[in-house]
Amino acid sequence: MKVLVVDDNVAIQEILKDILIENGHIVKIAGSIGDAVKEILEFKPEAILLDALVNDEDGLQILSRAHEAESSLELNAILVKGVNDEIPHDNPYIVATVNKPFKSSDISNALNKLIAKKEEERLALENATKKSKFGSIFGGKKKKAKEQSTTVDDQAIVAEYIASDSPLFGRSYIFFEKEPEKVYDFLNIFTPQDYSFLVISSDNIKAVKQRLGIENIEVTQLSASGRGKTMDINALGTLTVYIKQFVREHDNPIVVIDNFTAIVDSNGLNHSLVFIHQLITRKESDKAVSFLVSVDQSILTMKDRNILLGDMSEYTN
Repeated sequence: MKVLVVDDNVAIQEILKDILIENGHIVKIAGSIGDAVKEILEFKPEAILLDALVNDEDGLQILSRAHEAESSLELNAILVKGVNDEIPHDNPYIVATVNKPFKSSDISNALNKLIAKKEEERLALENATKKSKFGSIFGGKKKKAKEQSTTVDDQAIVAEYIASDSPLFGRSYIFFEKEPEKVYDFLNIFTPQDYSFLVISSDNIKAVKQRLGIENIEVTQLSASGRGKTMDINALGTLTVYIKQFVREHDNPIVVIDNFTAIVDSNGLNHSLVFIHQLITRKESDKAVSFLVSVDQSILTMKDRNILLGDMSEYTN
């Protein structure tokens, strides 16, 4: 889930950021009202952890200003407030509150409440669509089903949401595209200060860094010769060891393979699919890592595509 933290206290920012990243969320920080509005419009967070007071001003004005700037935005705010502060019940954008001082579990529980709400809304819309289609097929004649009282299982709903399309750190994604564009757009969701990036590319190092606009990033160029500063594109075993070492030695690692098509062209589909499968599934520890892989789907059969989707989620947003 994309989460924006709005707080003018740097220490609180870091505490909240650590809690969120540890739970797999993608985090941006804003320390002022103006920055917060800008981040909401650009980052489009799925949740906003909002301090009630930002630089001695009412933090809630951020929500109204963002709505005025773009009325179609979905705003879901978790208000972080003092224990004696009143809860503004008339604000439609506040979905939960957390009192200071808070524990990490308070933040997680508030986010889970939001996740459960969003998933309930999605399922309700899905069911309504199904009922509408059913009614149109059978002329609206339906037998009245016996109503059953059900208890909502929040944990199951959260699990369902995590399995959906919301971007999460610690999860791996496949991008079916001719050129690596969406994969780089997705990578830009993550802030370089909080994650460690490794890009495996058939393009040259300088071009990759310029494309991302990030200098402090590790890029490894693959080539047929493996000479100079490049790695041999045919030595998949060596490449696997290299990537796993990067994962071991870096915090919050994200590994991008921006041209899996070239690896397939050089090594064949079977060897390349085994390489990806072992890279993603054979973890040496419980350390969270995300793999982002871009490939031209025209070189894949439906079976090959399904093998990749068995290890990764397709990100289409």
